Amino acid sequence: MEGSYWRLVLVVCVGLALVPSRSGESVGGGSSVTPHGHLQPIGNQVPPVGMVEVLQDVPHPRDFYHKYVKPGKPVVFKDAAKETAAFKLWTDEYLSAQYGDLEVEVEEGKKENRTWPAYSMPFREFLSTYKSKDIYLVESIEPELRGEFMLLKNLLCGGFLDYLQDAVMWFSSGGTKSVLHFDAVDNINCLFEGSKELFMVDRKEYKHIDIDHQEGSFSGVDVEKVDLHKYPGLKDVPWYNATMEAGDCLFIPYKWFHHVRSTASDQKRNVAVNIWFAHLYRFDEEDCSKRGDLPDFEPLSKYKFVATGEQIRSMLLEAFELEERESISTEDLEHVTIDIDSSDEVDMSYKLDIFETLDLNKDFVVTVDEVYQVPTEHLVELFPDFSPDGPLGDNEDENEPHRHDEF
Repeated sequence: MEGSYWRLVLVVCVGLALVPSRSGESVGGGSSVTPHGHLQPIGNQVPPVGMVEVLQDVPHPRDFYHKYVKPGKPVVFKDAAKETAAFKLWTDEYLSAQYGDLEVEVEEGKKENRTWPAYSMPFREFLSTYKSKDIYLVESIEPELRGEFMLLKNLLCGGFLDYLQDAVMWFSSGGTKSVLHFDAVDNINCLFEGSKELFMVDRKEYKHIDIDHQEGSFSGVDVEKVDLHKYPGLKDVPWYNATMEAGDCLFIPYKWFHHVRSTASDQKRNVAVNIWFAHLYRFDEEDCSKRGDLPDFEPLSKYKFVATGEQIRSMLLEAFELEERESISTEDLEHVTIDIDSSDEVDMSYKLDIFETLDLNKDFVVTVDEVYQVPTEHLVELFPDFSPDGPLGDNEDENEPHRHDEF
C-alpha cells in the first residue's frame, strides 16, 4: 500500500511539472512552445492589419491637416516627388561635381547601432566608396542643397512652415535596417531612388512596444531576430505595412512607432530626404487665405528651421488635445498628463512650475492661446534638455552617437 502511495505522488508531481503556466513556461521550469515568429524578422510574428493609405494626388494643407495630421494617420503620396529637382538631378556624378567638397556625416554599418559614433568625410569620397563599403550617409541637408529639395504643396500654408525642424538625407547602397523607434515630431519622407518597406504601429498601441531606451525613444529589440520572450508585446501587435518606391513621399505621424528597411535600385542606390516639423495643434486658416493659390512645390531654401525647443510647445499642447479642452486650471493639474520626449510623466511640483510659466495673465487658468504666446526660450528654461547644448537640442558632437532616426 505504501509503495502504491509514493508511485501516485510521483505521477502527480511529474504531471504538475509539465503543466504550462500563464507565462507560457512549464511550472517545473521546462521550455514552453516556441511563440510564432520567435527569433524571426520583425513583422513575421503576426500579419499586418492593413496597408497605409495611398493617394495619387498631394492634398491641400487643410485636407492634409484634418484628415491625416490631426487624427494621426499615415499616408503615401504616390509619385509626389518625381517632378522635383532633387529627383531629376541627384545622380552620383551630379552630386560629386556640384557638392563634392561638402563634409557629410557617415555611419559605419547599415544595420542601425546607436552605440556607434558617426564620422565625417568629403561628400565626393562617400560617393566614390559607398557601393563597396558597409557605410550609410545620415546628414542634415546642407544649405547648398536646399534649393533642390522641394517642400510639397500640403505643407505650404496653415502653419506648417512655422514649425520646420530639420531635413535629413539618407543615402546608401541599400540593405539598411533601422531600430524600432518613434519621433516626437511629424515627418514627411521623400524617396528618390530605391525602395523602402516600413513596419508601423499606431502610438495608441504603445503597450505593445517596449521602448527600453527612453533616452533615444527606441527599442533594443533585434529587428532581424525578435526575441518574443523579452519583447512579448510584438507577438500580437497591430501593425501597418507601408511600401515606398522611387518618387513616393510618406507622412509618418508623430509618436508612431516604425522600423524601416531599404532596398537598392538597379544602380545600387537608395536615396531619400525627410522633413521633420513640430506637430500642429491648430490649423491656421488665415495663413492659407493670405497665400491664395498654392504651387505644387517650393524649395526648402525659402524657409528656416525653428529651434528644437518648439517641440516642447507641441508636447504641452498634447495635454489639451488628450483632455479635449481649450484651458486647464490649477484644479485640473492632478489629472493632466504631461509627457516630454517619452520620459516619465512629470510630478506635481514640476507641473506647478510649468503652469506658472504658461499662465501669462496669472488667473490660475492656462489657455491654448497662452501656450502659443510663451517665448521658446522660456519653454527651454523649463526643459533644459532642449537647449542648444542639451541632449535633445540642436548642437551635436560629431564624436557622440547620432540622434537621427530612419526616419
